Amino acid sequence: MKPDLTVKALPWLRRVLLVAFVLSAGCGSEPPLPEETGRPIADTFLEEIRKGNVDTAWNGTSAEFKSLMGLDSFRRYVKSHPALKNPANFQEGKRIDKLQLKLAECVYSIEKPKATRVRLVLAPENDVWKVERLEAE
Repeated sequence: MKPDLTVKALPWLRRVLLVAFVLSAGCGSEPPLPEETGRPIADTFLEEIRKGNVDTAWNGTSAEFKSLMGLDSFRRYVKSHPALKNPANFQEGKRIDKLQLKLAECVYSIEKPKATRVRLVLAPENDVWKVERLEAE
């Protein structure tokens, strides 16, 4: 009687399929980032704040941002940083890799009412890039 190779091959086949599935799931790419640094997204976010449209700017933030800073806290943060009401000058933008996350960073300077450095970190969320972090110092 010949051995049944199908029964012996099934565990091996399952392992191969599992490995292929895991590898293909990890190979997904983030959405394309405009201008490689995300500057258009960051520019729009800061412009909405400058115009007083804080709620609209809030809609451009990630779930992580929103969980760390609620809408009321975001409004207070903007109010406590009056420099954000003035035009921001783009200084630099770059891609950053952090623990397998593809992020982008944009840095701006604002001269009035006092010199302020603004740093935005962008992250992909549901195929859209959003503001993940805002720092004004």
